[in-house]
Amino acid sequence: MRKSWLTAGTILAGFVASLPAHAQNMEMTFSGSLDYQFQFADQDQPSAGTGVNLSAVADQSELIWDARATADNGLQYGASIEWRFASNGGNGGGTFDEAYLMFGGGWGTLQVGSVDDPVDEMATGGHDVQAHSEGFDGEFGNVYTQIGDAGFLGTEASSDDANKIAYYTPNFGGFEAGFAFTPESNVSLQSQGTDTSTATNILESSLAYGVELGDVPVTASLGYRHADADDNTSGSDVEDVNAWRTGVKVGFGPIELGAGYGYNGDSACQKGTQCDAGENVQLGLGWDYGAGRFAIGYATGWETNNDGTEDSIDVYNISMDYTVTEGLIAYGDLVHARSDNGTAGAANENEGTVLLVGTAVFF
Repeated sequence: MRKSWLTAGTILAGFVASLPAHAQNMEMTFSGSLDYQFQFADQDQPSAGTGVNLSAVADQSELIWDARATADNGLQYGASIEWRFASNGGNGGGTFDEAYLMFGGGWGTLQVGSVDDPVDEMATGGHDVQAHSEGFDGEFGNVYTQIGDAGFLGTEASSDDANKIAYYTPNFGGFEAGFAFTPESNVSLQSQGTDTSTATNILESSLAYGVELGDVPVTASLGYRHADADDNTSGSDVEDVNAWRTGVKVGFGPIELGAGYGYNGDSACQKGTQCDAGENVQLGLGWDYGAGRFAIGYATGWETNNDGTEDSIDVYNISMDYTVTEGLIAYGDLVHARSDNGTAGAANENEGTVLLVGTAVFF
């Protein structure tokens, strides 16, 4: 075991030992949302059952239980549990998406458990200005069949909601930073280590800065991820994960512009091949027209396979939402996507258009 992990464990053990034994004035809140949408798809290579669908939106339908308290010594502490629909659908079931403990104070915030990673959590860019349906970052992939593996948003080997220890600094003059250590990429909640993760010993760090230049708000972010990689199949020797994500968002009254860039280098590539894990760019423009938001977006990504062929994808979207009344919105999203795996032939590319129309209630 690395000395740094032993040191981190010693510090954490000492911190936990100093916590209050009993909750005092614990405040419990319950909130959530339910989002249903029709999904229409017209594409060159449709998959079975993806023509017309009515389904709940997994990443925007959720129930959240949140408990918070402050000890006599000023320590803030609590727990949060988030429930969402099961990603496989079709069985009426659900799954806990996040479950973590929180400790905080003037020194920052510490999270322990299954929670989002700081690189993606603090990232800004073109995805950040879209309407409710999120455009190229939304649900169109449920009915559009992507050819190839090119990523068009974010970076390689995100720890996502895997069990981790994360720390966020206070805001210093507009600057905030986040750091996290995740033992295994696919181990979350009550699951245990299985040595089948595609990434282990994941270290993530992110820096965000926000400033007002007159009446123009500017937000920028920079994130870095390092991890040990494993292909989990042939036992081939692969490159470690070293990936960067950066972005900026600028506001001009009711209009926001956003741009983002992700760079994966040779992360998780098999050594001795032509593999390149790729790059991606995303752009967005959003307009708050009073009763809602209208947005357009574009995202593209490309990567090189072991044999030198290149996967690519381009996604364009127009999205809009409308606040019917407090806690109730209606929305629509039109997405056009094209993807291929660099090999000739109709089976190796797909072009399609997806229309999403839905409504959501927040409580």
